[in-house]
Amino acid sequence: MRKWMMFLFILGMAAFPFSVHAQNEIKLAGIQVQLWPEYDQPSMLVIYDFQVATSTALPSTVNIRIPKDAKLSAVAQTAANGLVNAEYDGPTVVGEWQVIGVKISELATYHVEFYESLSKNGTTRQFAYLWPADYAADNFSVSVREPTDITQIASIPAMPESQGKDGATYLQNNFGAQPAGQQFTLNLTYTKTSDTLVVPQQNVQPSAPLNADTPGRVMFSNYLPYILGVLGVILIVGGLFYFWRSSRRGSQGRKRHPAQTEKEGDSDIYCHQCGARARAADRFCRVCGTKLRLKE
Repeated sequence: MRKWMMFLFILGMAAFPFSVHAQNEIKLAGIQVQLWPEYDQPSMLVIYDFQVATSTALPSTVNIRIPKDAKLSAVAQTAANGLVNAEYDGPTVVGEWQVIGVKISELATYHVEFYESLSKNGTTRQFAYLWPADYAADNFSVSVREPTDITQIASIPAMPESQGKDGATYLQNNFGAQPAGQQFTLNLTYTKTSDTLVVPQQNVQPSAPLNADTPGRVMFSNYLPYILGVLGVILIVGGLFYFWRSSRRGSQGRKRHPAQTEKEGDSDIYCHQCGARARAADRFCRVCGTKLRLKE
């Protein structure tokens, strides 16, 4: 029995490294890193678009590390009608990082967005980006969308400037294959003459002036007659109820009075002069005035 247990233990120990190795076999077919400084917030929007290699066993999980102070914005995947929400775990804080476990269920492009802080000194902005390289990638590319009102911009490593399909100017470069464990860093510096965002936050304004004829608008004056009518019905019903209760109390009081009178006159004493029946508390006859003969 002990030999069999020992054999199973050795077999399990031999299989454990293999399972860990198999888990680390996840490889990215490609990852595109986009850096959008001061786009819709006064910070850096970082976007990852990645695909796993076709040899990846599915379902699987790709753990994406983002800085501890970063703010996760979206986790999605491409579909026929655009981006849809993707399943993920986290973010979970591990040391100086947050870990997001993206659930890979099919061979699609997965999308992760988060915001990082920018370093500002007057009109100069600086940003340091780090790719932790937890997975090998067959293709690794980086692009920087230039913000508005800049006078100069530079990156290390240097990247050529080009025009994007959306009309914006980009710094971008394809760095080719990146092995696992070989971190990639990029330092960005630019000068900006204002705090204007690429997509400024705007207050919602009505398309036309609001008035009584605006569709969907609820006006108090439209319902005032109904409110007054309901209040009138409540007052009438309340008045009728009060009158009914008052009448009932009065009738009950009148019914009790004769009973009390009969009770007060309930006596077996009679006047010996005229024969009239006296009440219990009487000392003289109420008819002829003769003093009653009371029993001792």
